Amino acid sequence: MLPPFAIDGGLSLALARGLAVAGLFSVFGTALARVAVMPPALALAQAATGPEALRRWRRLMASSIALAGLGLAGWIWTTAGTLAAAPEAGAVARTAWILLAATTFGHVFLLQLGSLVLVAVAVGRRYQRTALVLAGFAIALESLHSHAFGMTEGPSWLLLSVLLHLLAGAAWLGGLLPLLIVVRTLPPAAAAVACRRFSPLGIACVLTLAATSVAQFWVLVGGLPGLLGTGYGLVALLKAALFALLLGFAAVNRQRLTPALAASAAGQARRRMVRSLAGETVVGVLIVLAAGVLSSLPPAMHIQPVWPLPVRPSLAIVRTDPAARWQAIGAASAIGCAIVLGLWAVLVRPRWRWPAAVVALLVVALAAPRLDLLFVPAVPTSFQHSPTGFAASGIVRGARLFAANCASCHGAEGRGNGPATRGLAVAPGDLTAARVLDYGDGRMIWWLSRGIRAPAGDGLAMPGFAAKLSNRQQWELVDYVRAHALGALRSAAGWSVRARAPGFEATCPGGRTIALAGLRGRIVRLMVGWSAAASARPDNAASPVTIIAASGPRAAGDVCVAHDESVPSAYAIVAGLPPDGITGAEFLIDGHGWLRAVQTPGTRPGWDDAGVLARDVANIRAHPITAGGGSAPMPMNTQMKM
Repeated sequence: MLPPFAIDGGLSLALARGLAVAGLFSVFGTALARVAVMPPALALAQAATGPEALRRWRRLMASSIALAGLGLAGWIWTTAGTLAAAPEAGAVARTAWILLAATTFGHVFLLQLGSLVLVAVAVGRRYQRTALVLAGFAIALESLHSHAFGMTEGPSWLLLSVLLHLLAGAAWLGGLLPLLIVVRTLPPAAAAVACRRFSPLGIACVLTLAATSVAQFWVLVGGLPGLLGTGYGLVALLKAALFALLLGFAAVNRQRLTPALAASAAGQARRRMVRSLAGETVVGVLIVLAAGVLSSLPPAMHIQPVWPLPVRPSLAIVRTDPAARWQAIGAASAIGCAIVLGLWAVLVRPRWRWPAAVVALLVVALAAPRLDLLFVPAVPTSFQHSPTGFAASGIVRGARLFAANCASCHGAEGRGNGPATRGLAVAPGDLTAARVLDYGDGRMIWWLSRGIRAPAGDGLAMPGFAAKLSNRQQWELVDYVRAHALGALRSAAGWSVRARAPGFEATCPGGRTIALAGLRGRIVRLMVGWSAAASARPDNAASPVTIIAASGPRAAGDVCVAHDESVPSAYAIVAGLPPDGITGAEFLIDGHGWLRAVQTPGTRPGWDDAGVLARDVANIRAHPITAGGGSAPMPMNTQMKM
């Protein structure tokens, strides 16, 4: 199953953007080549070839400026076409004018177009360094069209990474065509000088591109699921493959063809260098076009991945089974030694190349199957997570969906004993068991949408609900199943599993609104029902609403109110309390959003006692819970009086 490729504005917009960036790259690279690469080669050139190389360079610069201007115009026009109220040219033109005059997006375009005009003027007056600075400014402005600029307010390390990435790419890829002109026009010895001059620049660009690519991958892709399971990740993978091919061309040029240019019989070397540079340029253009498509796709971090493989990596078994852990370490060590052996034979002892390769392949063939314990079966949604934020309102809606669609088989309490189970070949699962929390969101949504096959393979043991429930409803049903399991697993000492607190919003003094997720780092006291805090709002003593109070020093005296009536219901579910028994209950939520303690109505001494509250808060802080899921035991406050 391939992930969706939701290209913003369509492929034409992505290609127009790629064309504009290719033109800007060529302008900057051509200007940089004139300043930093060509001068020593021109000094060695003959009287006839030097001026000819400069004439070709000026034609290339003019063509690059025209290409960049045409690409920018096409970009703004296609963007306006996606936003215009009608497809007619007049409506698109009016929308384009609004974009240019009234948006930051358009202002950046105008600055880039103005920079191109000034580059042309500077080149005409032979102010080459000025032209280079102006071309660099146009490239820098391109970073303001990036995801990094849209994701952050003001300067950021990610934005700096994008800026350096653009400049390095423009210097390397944009410098290939002027270098090709030099190789084709100047004598071989002079061309070799230019190639040697270009090499350190290319190495610096490669290192910069590699470092900034890793930084952007870390933020925008987020990991292996985003790389293999999203359109953004697959295009990034294609771009990386093209980059590796580009490195191959560059290595051949530096190690073989450049030294050959200085030899006496350089005619064949010149032809090979020309073909290599032409191929490198074509690959560079493909990279720029891929980058244009990449910029038009939503980053992988913002979308749900569709895992394409039947298995996925997992360290669960090596964390719990020492024997499996040592087996995996041994196999990985053997494969690592095989790789080192192969590199040693190739780089240090070429005569041992083939025997070492045979030994390395044999070791890998024997060790690789032992790594299969690092993989578990997967489904396309394995790495997906609930987009609901485990909201209280969604949990309550999920409870209603469960009653309407699932209770007949699983039972009203989810224990697998519903009235429709009579005669079923496979009994429904117990949804109150701890193992329910071990299943990832992705696997649960797959079962819910597609159903669960019977063990014998004859039909479905549980039907799928993809045709009956919307995607949002399915996620809310998953949230309810998790919340209900948490309630069933709570004991008098608290939760023996990591229990996520249902999310909600509250209104605070002064009218400001906060979300529970916005209180990360602060311990929250949640009091359900006004009987627990009658002094706060005595006029609403009978209202079943929720008060929250953060215990940190920044929240001293700050009492906020959640008016959503689904909040008490959701917390009754995760606490395993009846709906009419939640009034007067109190919860402590730690700074990571985990439920840490609950006091049922009537508990004494309660958290109104400052000493009891301070003790329990100190206990929570002394035993933090890091991010994670499943049913792993919590290092919790088992001595708390509940």
